[in-house]
This record gives sequence, C-alpha cells and structure tokens, in this order.
Amino acid sequence: PTPTPTPAPTADPTPENTATPTPEPIDLVALAALVRPSVVKVSTDTAVGSGVIVEVDDSGKAVVVTNFHVIEDDPGNVRVLSEDGGSYDATLLGSDGTKDLAALSVCCSESFQAVELSETRPAQGADVFTMGYPLDSDSTVMTRGIVSSMNFDASLDRWEVQTDASLNVGNSGGALFTADGDVVGITAFVIRESGTGVPVEGVGFAIGSETVLAVLPTLKAGVRVDDPGAGRDTVTDTPGPFGPVEGYLRHDEDEFIEEHGAGLLRGDFVVAAEFHNPYPAVISGWDYGFLFRDAGQNNYHAVIVENISGMWFHYLRDGADEARLVGSGQASGLWLGSEGVNDLRLAALGDQGWLFLNDRAIGTLDLSGGAAEGNISVITGFHDGNEVTGRSTRFREFSVHEPQSIGNRSGVLDHTEDGFIERSLAAGSPSDFIAVATFTNPNAGSAGWWDYGFTFRGSGPDSYHGVYVGSNREWDHFLRGGGSGTASGRSGRVLNLNTREDAQNTLMLVVVGEAGLLYVNGEQVSALDLREGAAHGSVGIGSGFFEGGRLPGQQTYYSDFRVWSLDRAEP
Repeated sequence: PTPTPTPAPTADPTPENTATPTPEPIDLVALAALVRPSVVKVSTDTAVGSGVIVEVDDSGKAVVVTNFHVIEDDPGNVRVLSEDGGSYDATLLGSDGTKDLAALSVCCSESFQAVELSETRPAQGADVFTMGYPLDSDSTVMTRGIVSSMNFDASLDRWEVQTDASLNVGNSGGALFTADGDVVGITAFVIRESGTGVPVEGVGFAIGSETVLAVLPTLKAGVRVDDPGAGRDTVTDTPGPFGPVEGYLRHDEDEFIEEHGAGLLRGDFVVAAEFHNPYPAVISGWDYGFLFRDAGQNNYHAVIVENISGMWFHYLRDGADEARLVGSGQASGLWLGSEGVNDLRLAALGDQGWLFLNDRAIGTLDLSGGAAEGNISVITGFHDGNEVTGRSTRFREFSVHEPQSIGNRSGVLDHTEDGFIERSLAAGSPSDFIAVATFTNPNAGSAGWWDYGFTFRGSGPDSYHGVYVGSNREWDHFLRGGGSGTASGRSGRVLNLNTREDAQNTLMLVVVGEAGLLYVNGEQVSALDLREGAAHGSVGIGSGFFEGGRLPGQQTYYSDFRVWSLDRAEP
C-alpha cells in the first residue's frame, strides 16, 4: 500500500496591530449653525418659551411645535421670534394638553428652516444638546449633556427623554437634538428638588420625538384634545347629574390651581373622583381634591389631600387675597405610592359637609361661610410647590349629583310590650344617605330607661344596622342579621345628651360606603364600621332597641325626620 503523505506544518499567522479608531470630535460650532434657524422664541402676554420648526412649505409658511403649557393661557395671542430677529403672529393649529404639545402655523419667511424629527429613540449615554430661549433670552442658548434614560409615561401616553443637559425656565418647547442635528425631543420640564426638599441637579425631561411624530398629524388637522381647562369658564344651573368623566390635570410653572370644572351651579351635592398619584414623594409633593361652591371672584371652598403631610385641608376664600384654613386632619388610608389610586367623595348639605377617602370618613366640614352655591371642580397644585412642570394628575369617575329627599315627617312611636323595636321607615332603600330627626324624651332618665335612634340598610324585618342613644348617656351600634342573631358593634359615651323629661335631642346619621358618622346635637360622637351587612336598604327611626328598656303606655315623639339619598340616580 501507498503510505499517506504527512502534510507539511503551516506557520501560525502573526496578527497585525490595529489601532482603535478615535471618534471624530463633534463640531459644535457647525452643529449650532445647522440647528439655530429651526429654533424660535414663542411668547404670549403671560408666558415665554421656545419652539421648533418642523415643516416649511414653498411659500415660507412654517409649522412650529412647542409645549401646550407655553401658550395655554393666551392661545389667541401668540408671537414667534425667529433667529434672524423677525417677529410673526402665530395661529394655534391643534393642541394636546395631556401630552403637553401644540402646533402653531407661522407665516411667512424665507429664513425659516425645518429640522428633522428623529424616528428612533436615542441610546442611553448618547450625546445630546439643547437649544432654546431660556430666561427670556434675546438669542438662542445651547447646552450639552447625555441621555440619562428613556421612559414611557403611561399616565400621559408619551415617551420622555431624561437628560442632564442644563434646562431653565423658557426652554419649554425647545429642541433636544443629537450630534447629527436630528431632534429627539421637545424640552418640557425639569426637577429642582426631591419631595423632601433636597436640591437635585441634572434631571431634565423632553417629550420624545416618537410621541411628537405620532401626534403631529392630529395637531396639524386642528384637533384640540384633553384640554385641562375645559369646562372651567362656563357654569350653568342645568338640572341633573354630571359625569362620570376622566382626564388629566397638567402641572405647570404658574402659581394657579390646576382645575377641571363640571360647569354646574350647585350648593347641595355629592362629588366623587378617583385620583391617580402623579409621581412618588421622592420627586416632589402633590395634592389633589375639590374646589366647590366656586362663585368666581376668588370666592370658593377647597378640600385637598396631600402626600407630604399625609393630611387633608379645608380652605375658604371669600374674596380675600389669600384662602384661609378652616379645617384639617389626618388623611387616614391615603395611598402614597407612585402607582397609588385614591377615591375621594364629598357630600355638602347646607352648612355642613363630609369628606370620605377610600370609603373611610376622614373629616367634617364647616360650610357656613362663603357662597351658597357655585361650580365644582377637581383640582391639583393648591399648595405652592406641589406641581412638577410637565407631569399630570390623572382623574377618573369624576361625577356630581344632588342629594334626593326621600322622607320628611313627624309623628309618635308607641311603647308596647311586644318585644319588637318600634320603627317608622322612610321611602326607598339607599346605600348612602343623610338622616336627621329630633326626639322628645318620654320621661326623665332617672325615672326609667328609654332609647331612640336609627335603623338603616335594612334588607328584611330582622336584618339591619341599628344605632341609638339611651337615657344612660351612651350610644350603641349593632348589626342584626336575621336568623344569625344580633352582632354587637361599638358603644361609647354621649356627654352632651339631654336626659330631662320632655327635653329634645337631635340625631344625625351620615352613611357613605363602608363608613358612618353619628352626631348628637351637632357634635360627632362616633364613627361606624359598616363593612358587614347589606350594602343598601331601608332607613328608619326607632325606639325600644334595648329589650325591656321602655315603659309601656308611654310614647316617644319625633319631628323633622328627614332622609336624603346620596346615591346617584339612574339615568
């Protein structure tokens, strides 16, 4: 056989040394010259910001994109100053208050130059530059930074580019662009301090070009969506309920309360809304709530909850320069996280109001001052410093309706020996309600036991809640569950109860959701836990709650037994 030839060894190739290429330095002078003709100054009589030219047609007419909050307060009086010193009237084409974007039409100049909006998101760490008219500058100012992060804000339905490039008041609406001169964002807001007041630096934000490109056709078509101010200027006394509606309260740099009004003239009402926390406390403080009986001319009530203090506040402004605090307390049960959602409800009836948070009663309001009626709004940013420009507070299920009277009578409850509570029921089966009645003592407390009070959420003859006061100056709350017997609730002292013979005591019961409040002669004596039992049912007054605790043949007189349903009427 022929032997297999052995291959000759091959020498390993020696690798050639290759130098790492040095990146070309960015020509900042050329970059500024490229972008400068596309950045303009945008102003009204009340605000100054920046804008970016994104389109120019053959006649020299330009489309300018800016932030909505720059032109929001005076959209019919907008001027644009170009890089060459020309000043032009601008017409608002369309706006999106939620995304904080607006498109303007400006005519006409040969000097207008459009810049490209980038279709791709910038990479983290990429060099970026800003150009605008900060601090009411007469010429463009350029700063440099990097992309710190890219985030999608679901509550505002927009992409945001975080950067450490320097931003100041007046940069709003300006350009954030790459080293190639493509715009990757419209500069919108900056965070100056944390929620605890610690100064922070390098936390600026721009609305991503991806979002701008998506909404631009709608803006050019003249659509104006999610305007946070809608409804605040028109108030009617049209009967019937309002809502539910949802929207956003956009934060800005001005010193005014952000509001969305129902446009209704109301004195007695129930208002409810679900608020979504705009950001965590580490970023800044926030507050939200209701403006009501707003008669204009700085005449209103306001109730808010606040994250930093964890409290609720009730203010009255009656034409004075400043609102004055008339009540406050702990906002027990307030969800504080960035994803937190809180349900607020407020009932107003005459000179009294009640505030409920997540089905818990947290405050009684003195409404004796101020206007008797007015508009009702959801609000944010009542306290100074509780807004972050460019962010928004989302609200849902904002609704207003009027209490409905379902009972008003006077009469007598006969004392018998049948062992049953003597009751008189109002019409209807409300879930939420206010009930009030004045009772006359059948005898002096020292001469024999007596009691009287309310039954409510009754779903049958032996199924209901009961709350009453007795001649021993105590109150008691119980739940009777039909065949399951009676479950003892809470009880306590009533120091202001008048126990003399023929003396009168006025009881009021306020029930909303899982919370109830009992008042005796105008003073709150208890908070009731209503998590168990039926969600709605009959409301009545009664006597003889305590077995054997009545004198047969006597009577308990009552007067002005009134019930207002707080439930929203079905359409």
